[in-house]
Order: sequence, then structure tokens, then C-alpha cells
Amino acid sequence: MEAKILIVDDEQNIREIIKDLLQVRGYKVTTAVDGQDALDKMKYENFDLYILDVFMPNLNGIDLMKKIKEKFPLAVIIISTGYSSINGALNAIRNGAFHYISKPIDGEELFNIVDKGVKHYADLTKNMNKSDDEIKTKDSNRFDTIMLHGFNEEEKKEFHDLSVLRTYKPSEVIKLEENIGTLIFVESGEISVQLGDIIIDKLESGSSWGEETFMHSNNIFTKLVAQKETVIKQYSRKNILEYFNYKSESLLKRYMINLLNMMYVKWKYSLRKIGMLMGYNPHYKI
Repeated sequence: MEAKILIVDDEQNIREIIKDLLQVRGYKVTTAVDGQDALDKMKYENFDLYILDVFMPNLNGIDLMKKIKEKFPLAVIIISTGYSSINGALNAIRNGAFHYISKPIDGEELFNIVDKGVKHYADLTKNMNKSDDEIKTKDSNRFDTIMLHGFNEEEKKEFHDLSVLRTYKPSEVIKLEENIGTLIFVESGEISVQLGDIIIDKLESGSSWGEETFMHSNNIFTKLVAQKETVIKQYSRKNILEYFNYKSESLLKRYMINLLNMMYVKWKYSLRKIGMLMGYNPHYKI
């Protein structure tokens, strides 16, 4: 499926030049004359990449970028700017822009940056369009597939070394109270997720639990109970945060995006299960 790009620039000739170049490249392009026009068009269509001019009336490119990021945290944004304002473009990158392109527009430079930006967006969102079952089929270890997506092998090993291996017998409650914000990966066995005495879900080998508690560590409403002998890897929120203090900021951002992706996958899976209980087609994909 062709990627969709939104170009926002108050200069018509610039909009048309970029549009023509990218359409020849095979992209589907929409243009907007200013920030408000862009926000209006975003109500009806989603985009894979945004190209924003820095200097526009009413709402400049930096402020528009912030509004886009509020709505779509994973948005990939390229800032376009004149040579005289490169410092402003670099500041935009520090505030979340993917890259910048300088004016006058050079076709090869445009293609290079846009192609990389579209690939980056596809990489960030690759698991968000898959069902939980599809991910299981591809790789039973969803923790590495999603949570550590983008980590190299050394970084994966370092992350796994943060864990403590624990074994639980049937009917034992997984202890979490003293480890608020704990992440759990099920090595083997089966765990029930219970709300009171009601089982609302189960965790099998390759499953993880606790992504939402990592981000909101004061919210734990369920308990976990081993259904048979179970071995888990347990990661404390404190150790994970300390680990990222010694790593690059980009790796921490990648991890937070992975957390959101995992939560999104689980949300879709939960909706499918609710739909099945209500009699909807279980093969319907949200």
C-alpha cells in the first residue's frame, strides 16, 4: 500500500514542487496551505509522514508539529526550511522531528529523507496492524518481537540480564506488591489474571504482563495466580530505568514506543475476545 504524505506550506510553488516530485516517486500526497488547514485534513485522513514548513502565518511549523505529536505520538515529521534557519530545524529535531530538508528543494535529497522517514514509520508501527494471533504464529516470544524490537543482540542480552528468574507452584500468587511497576515474562507454565476471584485472562509461555503498570506504576487492580508450575522472568521498574540511564536516549524512546505497541496489540486482542462473547465473527480484524 502506498504511503500517504501531508505537505504543509503557505507557498504554493513549494507545495506543488514537493507534491509533483513525491507523486512521481509513487507516494500519495495531500497538501495544506497552513497549520489549521492541516489539522482539519487530519480529522478525515491518516498520514504516514508529514512535511512542515517552519515559517507559516498563524501556526508555525514547530507549533504544528507539537499539535500533531499530541494526537499521534509516533508521527514522523520532516521540517522544511531555508538555509538561513538551519539552527531552527536542528532545534525541531531535538523536539521530536525526524529530519529536515533545506530549500531550495533538491529532488535527490528529498527522496532520500522521505524514503527513510516512511521506512521509519513502517518500522515503528509494524506490529500495530497485526493481531495477537499473527504475532504468536510468527514468533512465540512476543517480548522480544515487540518489547525489544529495534534492540541489537547485545542490548537484548543486557536487558534480559536485568531479570530475576522465579518459579511458582500451582495456586501460588505472583508477588508484585513490593515491586510496583514489575514487568513479567512467562518462560513456561500458565498464569491466570484475576479480578477478585474471577479469571479475566491467562498468560501462557511467551506472554508478558505489566506494560501499563510500568507507565502508571500506581495502578494495579488484578492479581496473577500460577495455574501449574510456572517459571517467570521478573523485571523491576527501578532496574529498567537505571539501565536506560546508561544507554542512549534514543533506545529509551524506542522502548517506550514498544511498550505502547504491546499495549495496543493487547487492546485489540481484548476487543476481539469481547466481540466473540457478544457473537461477532472472531475472524473480524479491528
